[in-house]
Amino acid sequence: MLFLKKNIGYLAMFLAVIGFGSGPPFVKLALEEFQVVDLLAVRFAIAFLLMLTFALIMRVDLSIKKIGLTPFLMGLLNPFLVTLAFHIGLMLTSPINGVAIISTMPIMQPFLAKIFLNEKIEIKVLVGAFITIIGTYILLSSQTIIGQGNYIGDFIIFAGMTLASINEVIGRKKMQTNVNQLGVNTYQYFTGFILSFLILFIIWPNSTFSYSFQLDFTPSVIAAITLSFITFASYLFYNYALRRVPVGRISLMYPLTGPIGALSAWLVIDAEITFKIFISLGIILVGTVIPYINKK
Repeated sequence: MLFLKKNIGYLAMFLAVIGFGSGPPFVKLALEEFQVVDLLAVRFAIAFLLMLTFALIMRVDLSIKKIGLTPFLMGLLNPFLVTLAFHIGLMLTSPINGVAIISTMPIMQPFLAKIFLNEKIEIKVLVGAFITIIGTYILLSSQTIIGQGNYIGDFIIFAGMTLASINEVIGRKKMQTNVNQLGVNTYQYFTGFILSFLILFIIWPNSTFSYSFQLDFTPSVIAAITLSFITFASYLFYNYALRRVPVGRISLMYPLTGPIGALSAWLVIDAEITFKIFISLGIILVGTVIPYINKK
């Protein structure tokens, strides 16, 4: 019991990583019927209502004056822009490529620290980055050759993960204050909810969104509903972990999204999982771990 209490932050991040890894195959399935913006709106609407209900049950003070404006910025970056990038990217590429790119997130952190904080990049970071690039290239190129991948889609997802990495730095600082975590989550989802519906009803007039109440439990609809619950739970666990686990160690858990996502893709959309894919994910894992060796 003491062990669980001491490591509750790591457990929360592990559960968040399961959500991040298992999500892309459901996105791919949902996009068979939904347009990008439609899925974004449905996903954030359900997630926001779930989070708001949970916050009200827990009697959270949702005063903006108390919580501040940072959660709105966090909501803009992640989940809104990150999720939008994933939706667009996964229209073009494989969900296995998506989870592989998520796995490279730890290697992005030192370079972003160099750009924004002028921190020195260690040699082992460069070595790890080189190995990670090799593993990522092997996977992405092999998927593209067999017609399952697309470099443009891969780049869009990579751009989304860069935003996620920036948000992680902002979120870590915010979650170290006395602000209520559930309040931060609620306004993150609220931002995603408002922006997605703004795009849906004002900026995106050609959407195929149906205004009539029609709920046919097709695989794509079930996937969209499942995604909403994944979104709700993943970011709830993620922000909980941000308060209790150092950013470096949080990032170090992202490589687990690779094998989790590959397994999810096989189960959800019957994606072909080859030995080469797991070798590539293994190389990525080694590359992302190297910069954190002997790091306190």
